[in-house]
Amino acid sequence: MRSERGKREPTLAASTILTIISRFRTNQPMNSLKLLPRRIYAFVVRDFRLFVSYRMQFFIRVVSILGAVTTLFFISKIFVGFTDARFSQWRDPLAAWLTGLAVLNYFMTGFSSLANAIRQEQMQGTLESVLLTPINLPTVIVASSAWDFVQATLFSFLYLFFGWFFFNVHYAGSFLLALAFLVLTTLVLACLGILSASFAMVFKRGDPFGVFLGTGSALFSGVFFPTQLLTEYAGSGLSSVSKILPSTYGLDGIRRVLLEGRGFAEVTEPFVTLLLMLGVLLPFSLWVFSRAVRRAKREGSLIQY
Repeated sequence: MRSERGKREPTLAASTILTIISRFRTNQPMNSLKLLPRRIYAFVVRDFRLFVSYRMQFFIRVVSILGAVTTLFFISKIFVGFTDARFSQWRDPLAAWLTGLAVLNYFMTGFSSLANAIRQEQMQGTLESVLLTPINLPTVIVASSAWDFVQATLFSFLYLFFGWFFFNVHYAGSFLLALAFLVLTTLVLACLGILSASFAMVFKRGDPFGVFLGTGSALFSGVFFPTQLLTEYAGSGLSSVSKILPSTYGLDGIRRVLLEGRGFAEVTEPFVTLLLMLGVLLPFSLWVFSRAVRRAKREGSLIQY
């Protein structure tokens, strides 16, 4: 039997977001861009109120990150002096692993946050109410993922902070340039996340993107080992998989900046590749998602899951 707390959560989620959004309504025409921060704030407040009721989950996550960093530190000591000179980003295996895990955590949030938000709204029975509020579709996409990115930013930072504070891991290069790579790659993956959410909206289950991007990003993007090893030991087939993943270019660019201290002129190739991916995927994913929403409204399946 569901607890009283569990029964109140859907009501809390729906009433909170509708109440906050209603405060920002106006009779005068206003630019949607001007209202965007307020609407994102409404979603963040709603999700934060749900989050603070599970403080132990946050504490366990922080401890698990510290445990992972500590474990990787001792494993990295096995490889001291054995790193191949061809793999300059892996001279310090611990730094390479920590940047990989921090970035992977952020990338997976960019990919999965919207689909998860859609599923949660469906299960709570609040998706239809949210879509009936005076919010346009891009705002729903951005605001639904806002709280997930707040959490991902904190947890990704903890990987890098624990490595620096406890294990003397040093980072070089421009943090602003690394941040630009992080944002750009996350936007590209968010476009794929919008496609994933489209499947969740229409078919409820059976999303084909999750397995491919989840396992693919971890195995073929260079999180745990250099991508060059794929060509040497697995042939050109798996190497080709690595080259079509946006996370491969994003992680390579971030490591070049933070671990090798390179400037923008030396990381132009992965940066331009990500821009091209974004230019193609963004309009296509928004178009697919809008059609998915229209179909769900027409079929009356917004509250089904």
